[in-house]
Amino acid sequence: MLILYDDTSPAPVAIRQIIGVERFADLLRQRRRLAEIIEQIALMDEGRRFVRMSDAASRAAGIDMLERSSPDDRIFRLPSSLVPGKLDIFARTLQKLPYALDRTIFGGRFDDEAAALLSREDALSLLRITDPGERRSFFSGLSAHAMHVGNDMGLIDLRNVDAFLGYMTGATETRHFNQMAQASGVMRKTSADIAKMRGEYRYFHVVPEPMKRFLLPTFDYAETADSASYAMEKLSVPDAAIQMVHHAFDEASFGTLLEAFFAFVAARGHNTVGRSVAREAARTEILDKMHARLDMFAATEQGLRVDALMTAGGPHGGLTAMRHRATALIEAAIADDTSDTLAIGHGDPCLSNILFHRDIGLFRLIDPRGAQTLDAAWMHPLYDLAKFSHSILGGYDFINNGLFECQLDTGLGLSLKLERGGPPEWAQAAFLHALAQSGTSARVVRAYELSLFLSMLPLHRDNPRKLPAFCLTACAIIDELEHSA
Repeated sequence: MLILYDDTSPAPVAIRQIIGVERFADLLRQRRRLAEIIEQIALMDEGRRFVRMSDAASRAAGIDMLERSSPDDRIFRLPSSLVPGKLDIFARTLQKLPYALDRTIFGGRFDDEAAALLSREDALSLLRITDPGERRSFFSGLSAHAMHVGNDMGLIDLRNVDAFLGYMTGATETRHFNQMAQASGVMRKTSADIAKMRGEYRYFHVVPEPMKRFLLPTFDYAETADSASYAMEKLSVPDAAIQMVHHAFDEASFGTLLEAFFAFVAARGHNTVGRSVAREAARTEILDKMHARLDMFAATEQGLRVDALMTAGGPHGGLTAMRHRATALIEAAIADDTSDTLAIGHGDPCLSNILFHRDIGLFRLIDPRGAQTLDAAWMHPLYDLAKFSHSILGGYDFINNGLFECQLDTGLGLSLKLERGGPPEWAQAAFLHALAQSGTSARVVRAYELSLFLSMLPLHRDNPRKLPAFCLTACAIIDELEHSA
């Protein structure tokens, strides 16, 4: 059984403007490209061959291969514009293909495309077609003679903007302790951490009114003995992280994102408490939390292995040495921090928690740290900025989506390479310019960001490959701060 994954037709312009990729197979969803997802399922059973055609040359190679194959061969062709929404049923469908008695169309025709089991001659005829109108005629003719199977695998036509946005909603990897479900225009988040769910639900209802336009309203809170959940409207809007890792932003759209983020920062409620109280908040929320998290991580098996790895090849040695240097830099930043207020903080405005639609300028923050009362929502005013910075300057979303390599140099030292260099330099420069315009010290924000990369180590133990990448990013920030002192 030959499975042809046909990625030769580029995505429509409207889709490319949203996500920035030329072809659907390169879409990233929860740390995997669509082509990788389809190939993995296609090759689950022995006896199958998987061929991806992505350009005219690979199409020609596919035609040549079919011309030399047996006339009795049957081919399952899946265009990359059609993605199975139910991957388990897609896998079972592939298992049943050898028992099909005739040519078969799965899920019906989607304009000029269809997922179909074809004879060799049919497949050759189809691969020689490049015009959508001719392809539409081909499937119209095939439809009269082929078997038809319902859309049990939930095929989605990604060329439709609404369908595409719906599919890409939640494309960034979900943390292992959270569950997300969606139905009838509603997204429901469930977790065993009941206190956190209460805080996330209540947050929207207790924050000042000017902040609410930046937040997604929460409703329908429910609680059981072992879990809690709440609902939000399901917006067919991609998060900013998935747009960043696909390099979909241009300078204008990123400028719109920055403007909205700093408008949110300005709209937060502020309480003047004096510099000493603000510094104590920085120490508690930033430095003390880092130490507590590192103590937690160092006692785990992953912590011991990461410590050994960094001791052997890290730029600044193991976790203890890194902690020592980071602490000195963060202490200096707290001393230099001129903040004299606390703010109603979101607590985690990284790009994956920002829903952003560039065409209409829609900006909504989701998944706050949470607070059941207004008094519990006060935070150091630069914490949210440090969280945003660790996406823009630190490249967090590239690491979180697996778009990196930890490499060994000729001296057996470790170094980190983000795919395509991570966030573009012009975006980083725009963020630094926005910080300067707001009167915020980039150096202080960067030092607080350093604490975040070390603090998140125990939270990502479920995906150990990320851990040295976080450490190497922290090392790079240490170098930057020490060399600019």
